[in-house]
Amino acid sequence: MKQFNVISILLSLFIIISLMGCSGEDEPDHDTIPPVAPVLVPHLADVGDNFTMNPPLSEENNGIDTVPDGNWLRVMWEPFVDTDLSHVKIYRFDDLNTEPVLIDSIMANRSSYLDSKQQLQERVVYSYFIDLVDTSGNSARSDTVSYGLLAKSLLIAPENNATVIPGQIAFSFNRSGYVSKCRVVVMDENYDYIWHQDLNISVEEDPLEIVFPVNMANDYRGRSLRWRVDTFDWSEELQGFMGSESPERVMHIQP
Repeated sequence: MKQFNVISILLSLFIIISLMGCSGEDEPDHDTIPPVAPVLVPHLADVGDNFTMNPPLSEENNGIDTVPDGNWLRVMWEPFVDTDLSHVKIYRFDDLNTEPVLIDSIMANRSSYLDSKQQLQERVVYSYFIDLVDTSGNSARSDTVSYGLLAKSLLIAPENNATVIPGQIAFSFNRSGYVSKCRVVVMDENYDYIWHQDLNISVEEDPLEIVFPVNMANDYRGRSLRWRVDTFDWSEELQGFMGSESPERVMHIQP
């Protein structure tokens, strides 16, 4: 009888331990499925390019690019598929520092990231990828996009907030370092593209100048327009152009 009781007790303990072990593994409410992998947007085109997109090309959808404010790059991605998202981890590496480094973590409700914690170096190709993390801690990694920036052009005229006369508007600027092409871009008050003109650089000396068409200036009499100078140079590593965007200026066209 005593032997039977001992066996019964041991059997009961085995059953309890087995059930406890199973309950630790069986978590039906725990999400283990990672998010759909995010997709970064490569550099598609530059404002002023003859490029068809729907919606139309703008600073908000042309992919990884430089910005006017500083020596910074903006990385953007396509809308995320999942809704139970927590945050995004951003990684960067370049042709000098090839080991990816986590540079920031941001909320998952963002559609882009501005790498502005430090001034990036000119003529260095920077590459980025992201990890998308959901509320259960699952993550998915994106593809990689790359771009490089050039030194910004130095604007001369018109002065910022200058009032200009139609028929006498000439954009004057100096290069900062070697570039193969400069582009003056003109936008309205809402940053909508209006006009651009390219200047392919060969032996021209600074200062460089591009004239705003008289008929277009007349169309915008009494209005304020924004302008800047974009620069481009070919990168063998990118097999495409790297670039820069100068700080923007505002001009008021005389009525």
